[in-house]
Amino acid sequence: MEKNTSWLTEKPVAHRGLHDNITIPENSLAAYKNAVEHGYPIEFDIHLTNDNKLVLHHDSTLLRTCGMKARIKNIDTNNLEKYKLFKTDEHIPTFDQILEVVDGKVGLIIEIKKTSRPATVCKLVMERLKTYKGNYCIESFDLNVVNYMHRHYPEVILGQLYDYIPWQRFAALSALQHLKVDFMAVCILNGEYKRYMNIKKNHPNLLFIAWTVRTKEQQELAKRIYHNYIFECNIKNPSYIEMPTITK
Repeated sequence: MEKNTSWLTEKPVAHRGLHDNITIPENSLAAYKNAVEHGYPIEFDIHLTNDNKLVLHHDSTLLRTCGMKARIKNIDTNNLEKYKLFKTDEHIPTFDQILEVVDGKVGLIIEIKKTSRPATVCKLVMERLKTYKGNYCIESFDLNVVNYMHRHYPEVILGQLYDYIPWQRFAALSALQHLKVDFMAVCILNGEYKRYMNIKKNHPNLLFIAWTVRTKEQQELAKRIYHNYIFECNIKNPSYIEMPTITK
């Protein structure tokens, strides 16, 4: 069955939602609502909690985002309201909440974070997406997650994340992960990395998506080399690209 990947290249993708990290924190319901209102697809991160539920959060700990010395895998979802993000009223949301907020209005790039239980997490994610009507894809740095999705859910649009850290990048390249996926999500800091460019040349149907574009220079590079890019704004940092206007 042919996969519809056209939505992945139509508009830039909002990294962890469309946020400014002042009043709208990353990976919050406010950031997801803001992205929907502006018509941008959303990239976000999924973790498994202590009570086997899926929540949206980037870091493995809550120190940076909530100022708490706790690990995301050790929290329960029955008291998420106490985990406030960056001293705002927004708290860590669940996977169900973002699906309800987005409701198919924009596409979703779902990153499954590295996990010791790839089968469990993948099954939980796909069980919830079984009745979801919008566009989505799955990506991960974790080779075990990508390989499990490739084997068990071949109908799903799948991406392999490639890091700027050499040993992590080389592990995915050595495993020939680009032969198992529909897109490569590559760090913009690698620029015109020769091995990426060779793969791009030899596999013209493979999409290349750059992450995470923060400056105008990175934005121009991404537009020139890649099929699309994931971007982030931060009004506290003048070097970042400006918050986009409504596009839909």
